[in-house]
Amino acid sequence: MRKFGFVYLRDLTIALSVKELKSKYKSATLGFLWVLLNPLLQMLALSLVFTFFVKIEINNYPVFAFSGLLPWTFFALSLQTGTTSLINNREIIKKTYFPRELLPISSVLAHLFAFIPAILLLLVFVLVTQGLSFSIFLLIPLIILQTLLLISLSLFLSSLDIYYRDVSYLLQALLVIWFYITPIFYSISFVPQKYLGFYIINPMVGIISSYQSIFLNTPLPSLTAVAVSVVETLLFAVIGVFVFRKRSAYFADWI
Repeated sequence: MRKFGFVYLRDLTIALSVKELKSKYKSATLGFLWVLLNPLLQMLALSLVFTFFVKIEINNYPVFAFSGLLPWTFFALSLQTGTTSLINNREIIKKTYFPRELLPISSVLAHLFAFIPAILLLLVFVLVTQGLSFSIFLLIPLIILQTLLLISLSLFLSSLDIYYRDVSYLLQALLVIWFYITPIFYSISFVPQKYLGFYIINPMVGIISSYQSIFLNTPLPSLTAVAVSVVETLLFAVIGVFVFRKRSAYFADWI
């Protein structure tokens, strides 16, 4: 098996990530701004509904909703494109040999490159309007944790989608349900205690709640919820790498 140097892998990953970004936004007049505009419009809609029609007692609800919607948008878009990354790059797979893992990885990194400026803008806004606490230093490990979770899931799902083409459609339906069982527009404190143990099995619960706590300067979610997110991410990483490598020898035939 051919070995690839670090510089080659790094440059190829960057090139594939840039290609992913350009292909996604090349036809849009506002380009990368849609990464910020989509969750911003959702935040405005949720703020109106839950401020004037359905009362939810959450301080600074716009920041609460936006700090949940931004990482969720990063999650949903990365998972969708990561799952179909092998199919969408079938011509490259057929013509050139390189580590196939780079395709789902670069797909996730492309959305990470768009996510970071959006998070920084929110960071500046919160700093100016209410200030930040020392918990802001947890933002970097939190982003790394979410990115690792996305890469792990993308490796697993893309290796299935290349053979079972219904996987990407099933994922779209699952993401709708996943959105509502994640504390994005409501607080985790609203979940009845008797269901909380089952609820935090969702790895995005600990991640999204941590983002919201950091930007609202509130106590971080329970260590249990965060620990579940960390353990499940590591578990998905092992499964994702194992399944992807086991099936990668057949990708060129299946595609």
